[in-house]
Order: sequence, then C-alpha cells, then structure tokens
Amino acid sequence: MPSKSSMTNVSSSNAFASSSEPRNLTTDKSEPKVVDQQKQIMTPKDYLKKAKTVLKEFFVGGDDDDAVLSFQEIIGADLSIERGSMAFEGGVLLVLEMRQEEVQKFIDIMSRCYKEKIISAESIRKGVSDPLEFLQDVAIDAPLAVSHMATIAAAFIKEGAITFDFLLDSPEYFRTECNAARFGCKVLNAIGGNAMNETTSLNVIEKLMTDEEKKQYPSVQEFLDA
Repeated sequence: MPSKSSMTNVSSSNAFASSSEPRNLTTDKSEPKVVDQQKQIMTPKDYLKKAKTVLKEFFVGGDDDDAVLSFQEIIGADLSIERGSMAFEGGVLLVLEMRQEEVQKFIDIMSRCYKEKIISAESIRKGVSDPLEFLQDVAIDAPLAVSHMATIAAAFIKEGAITFDFLLDSPEYFRTECNAARFGCKVLNAIGGNAMNETTSLNVIEKLMTDEEKKQYPSVQEFLDA
C-alpha cells in the first residue's frame, strides 16, 4: 500500500497538470479537427484517385448533384488549389481514355463546380496543364486522347476559367517535345469563332513553335494553314 506522502505527491502532481491545461474541453474533440487530420494524412494521389472514383460512379449512376457534392467534400470549403487541381487532373486522366460522351459529362460536372465556386480557376488551370506531360504516352493506347484534351481545354477557356496562354506554362517536356503548337491549333479550332484570328492567340502559337517549325513556316499564319 503506497505511503500517505507518495499519495499526496501524486495528488499534487495531478492537480497541477489539471490546472495548467486549457479549460476548453471541446477543442480537441471537435469534428473539424478530425476532418483536417484526415486531409493531412491523404496524399495528392489519394485526391486524384477519389476524383476518378466519383466520376466512375457518376458515369454509371448519372446523379450530378451527388457528384458535385462529392467534389465539394474532396476539395473543401477553403477551395484548396492542391486538392482542386488533383481532383481535376484525376478526371482529365480518366476521361482521356474514354468516349466523347464521358468527356462531355466531365466537362459539365466541373463547369458546374466552377460556377458554384466549388473549384477555383487556379485549380482548373493547373489541373488542365499538368496532364499534358503524359498526353503523348496516353495517346499511344488511346488515339482520341489529344482530341479529348483539346476539347477539355477549349471548354474551360470558353467558360472563362482559364486563358489560352495557359499553354505557355505547361510542362517543359510537352512544350519542347510534344507538338505543343499543333495542339494549340487544335484547341483554337475547338473554341471556334474568331479564335484562330485573334492576335493574342497567334502570339501564343508563335511562342510554342519549335525552331524547326519556324524555319519551315516563316509566319504563324502559314503554320496554321498547313
């Protein structure tokens, strides 16, 4: 049996610990902290995978409200650029290997998320740009991938979420090795209207042209007409 003095010491120690701790008993148990901890544990690839799962379920079930809500949960109320770009990129990489029907459904869902301020323009810009690095590899097994990518980029340019010059910030490998200028022309064609004649667009195409392309085509217009 412990002595009275040792019991007194333990009691005093507990009393001191208790009095030195904050009195707010709900802080550590609040639900937001649990959610934050879960988000910290998840990696960018986890958000990418979750987005793919949401879209696959949407393509089968067709419940757009549920899909939008799921993206809202993935991205968060703070409109995280990282989570948003990963969610968008995950969707892009998924539909590049699918049919035009799924591409359009993806565009419709993400356009709604943008309009309802669930995903930011910055996330869309990054989420469109980053997959370009893998576009040629994807196109080996999915021949429509380049066309699908141009359709997606054009849709969000028309939506006002991004501008055509996003291509100038695309991965270096894409700009130097993957016919970036030709891809830019595909995007302008998908936009339609006067896009092919706008000075700002032509300047972007010129900057994307390789030295070899510039030697072969002295002017941007000749390149566009080729």
